Amino acid sequence: MNKKIQKSNLCIVLLAFMLGLILTSCEKTNDSVIDPSYKSPLLSNPYKSKDTVFTTSSTPVINLVSSVSVNTNDGGEIKSVTCKVYAPDNTLMATYPMKDDGSAPDTVSGDGRYSCQINITNINCLLTGQYSVQLIAENTAGLVSNQINSTVLVVMTNNQAPIVWGLTSPDSIAIPTSGINVTTLVINALDSNGYCDIKRVFFNSYRPDSSITGGSPFAMYDDGDIINHGDTTAADGKFSLIIKIESTQTTTGWYTFKYQAEDNSGLHSNQYIGRINIYRP
Repeated sequence: MNKKIQKSNLCIVLLAFMLGLILTSCEKTNDSVIDPSYKSPLLSNPYKSKDTVFTTSSTPVINLVSSVSVNTNDGGEIKSVTCKVYAPDNTLMATYPMKDDGSAPDTVSGDGRYSCQINITNINCLLTGQYSVQLIAENTAGLVSNQINSTVLVVMTNNQAPIVWGLTSPDSIAIPTSGINVTTLVINALDSNGYCDIKRVFFNSYRPDSSITGGSPFAMYDDGDIINHGDTTAADGKFSLIIKIESTQTTTGWYTFKYQAEDNSGLHSNQYIGRINIYRP
């Protein structure tokens, strides 16, 4: 009988304990503390003083003013507004802090319009084409704004076409009885505006009947990749390409190769013509 009472009392204690836990978990929480809401700043109405910059290869300068309206969006004070300028090859050229302090080029202090003077000099080799201007803001909470991207065209007023010369090529190549015969074609390319203004070097090849071969134009390389392209030294102005004559080659005779370079403005060099006799021994 005592054992039944003890067991019953134990059940009552456990039930009371569990009920206490349930009641505790259902107590009303303090809802007087509200989670803070963080908002990112907003950029709008970008401005550039120039859509096109004209400069020269001898003293290249990229100069313009950029500004943008910045709204805190009730998200806290603005910590920074930044302008970054990227070249056509996506190289970061410069980073500028944008200010709203009334100092030139900013006109009115504290009006929410941030400005900076873009002035890029000491350019070793000027790339012409579309430059990217990227604007972004950050507030004191560490939240960043939307990013505004725009472009400015950089034009070289004294742009000169590249030239090609000094071809290294065999006069003839024998069709092998089996396998492949390999040879490397090399040509020099120069641009008076700088090496970086050479966009590409290439050749078109023509069969003895003057029809163009498949795959033309063929890109040539100055990357130091001797295994894949036959180029020995990168960026030395010598552009190379490995060509292969297979044993299955059927057309024989004098093939014509027309070499050219193109700069970033789309100007083409002189055309250098070479010929190779493909023969079966």
